[in-house]
Amino acid sequence: MIITIARQTGCGALHVGEKLARHYGIPFYTRQNLRDMAERKGMLSEMDDFFEERPVDELMFAISSDYEDSTGKKNERPLEMLAEMIGDENCIIIGRCGNYIFRKRQDLVSVFLKGNIHQRIRNIEADEHLPYIEAKDFVQEQDDHRQTYHKFHTGLTWGNADDYDLCVDSCRLSVDDTAQLIIDYVDHTECKVHQFE
Repeated sequence: MIITIARQTGCGALHVGEKLARHYGIPFYTRQNLRDMAERKGMLSEMDDFFEERPVDELMFAISSDYEDSTGKKNERPLEMLAEMIGDENCIIIGRCGNYIFRKRQDLVSVFLKGNIHQRIRNIEADEHLPYIEAKDFVQEQDDHRQTYHKFHTGLTWGNADDYDLCVDSCRLSVDDTAQLIIDYVDHTECKVHQFE
């Protein structure tokens, strides 16, 4: 089983992911430890831009060689490499366009966490120890960046409910309740942690 968690900024995705990983006893991957894995496997040079999340402006989006090859076809190699790195492993992945990359896995549960922007700003204020105005700017910039990044790598609209199994307002629930809701969903599907002999 693989659970991918996309999220608006300030929705507690890291805490939810950690709870799920402990519950299922499976690895939990963020940008940094996926980047470290790519480096260990000698794949980082081809995936560095994907992990660094360098800003994408409209002109770059239109002409970037990373996005399209000479035939105009989107270059999905970094995404394919991440899929190869993970293989059939049971795990939780935060971000990285996981709902798109692992969409062909029958044991995928893709989640999108959202919430009221004022609550998300308050969460960032507390988590990052920022004044309100800086937290507000951070939330808006991160959300804009994630939307552009997702579109750039997948061609899809970030946060579109049709692209996820489960969309949850995690600001109205505690971390524990959000994790439990996802666990309950998994328990009612055929997506289970598979055991290797």
